[in-house]
Amino acid sequence: MLGKLYIVSTPIGNLDDITIRALEIIKKSDYILAESSVRTSKLLSHYKIKKKIITFNKDNEKRKCNSIISDLDKGRIISLVTDAGTPSISDPGYELIAKINPKYSAIPIPGPSSLTCALSVSTIPINNFIFFGFLPKKSNERIKKIKEINKINLPAVIYESKHRIKSLLNDIADIIGKDTLVIVFRELTKIHESIKSYKVEQLLSELEKKPLLGEITLIVNKCSKNPDSIESYKDRVKSLLKDHNPSEVVSILRLFTEYKKKELYKFVLNVRQEV
Repeated sequence: MLGKLYIVSTPIGNLDDITIRALEIIKKSDYILAESSVRTSKLLSHYKIKKKIITFNKDNEKRKCNSIISDLDKGRIISLVTDAGTPSISDPGYELIAKINPKYSAIPIPGPSSLTCALSVSTIPINNFIFFGFLPKKSNERIKKIKEINKINLPAVIYESKHRIKSLLNDIADIIGKDTLVIVFRELTKIHESIKSYKVEQLLSELEKKPLLGEITLIVNKCSKNPDSIESYKDRVKSLLKDHNPSEVVSILRLFTEYKKKELYKFVLNVRQEV
């Protein structure tokens, strides 16, 4: 008999949010694959469940996949959980699921997710939206993603840590606009849950007085203005040319425009001739 792998959603904060089915599956599993044994132990202890826990996270998931598949060959029943929410949505899980042979059963046990939780109470229309999860930590890579959000022009859902939220908002202000509406979902389902809407400029001002704490989900509204014409950058280019060569000016412009490098370079050279 072949084994079964259950992808089990667990609470994102309030432990009462787990489903009855999820608890039943965990109870009948041979062991639990958990992102953090400490976090999962608290959940199991809350429901008086005693099960073997094996850590399975971004640091070891590729290495452990083969042994897990071997256990499935032996008929084991395994539950995969993350610290909070649904596995493989900005959490470990994909590497294992991608390796599952069709002969096995990979069974979803639906439940909590900060993504659906935020969307359900969004005051920004989300009939169509795009999910980016955590953006890259490196500034230039993050800027590329925000440009992509601006180009797609749909509301975007982003996860971010309290340590990088200010940098993210500054990039959004520069690329999408200071008047861009964002909804900040903080500590969803927990005691200090907070859901507030701001314009980016307003939120940046608030952060100067008091930093955001806890886990943050952000919904960024789509751009409400038409893209600037390249001619609108003429005065800015003139100013930049006083201290930078054309190549440097082009590099600066590419940080907050969608124009191609060749087009920008031609424009900058034309402006330089006018100076």
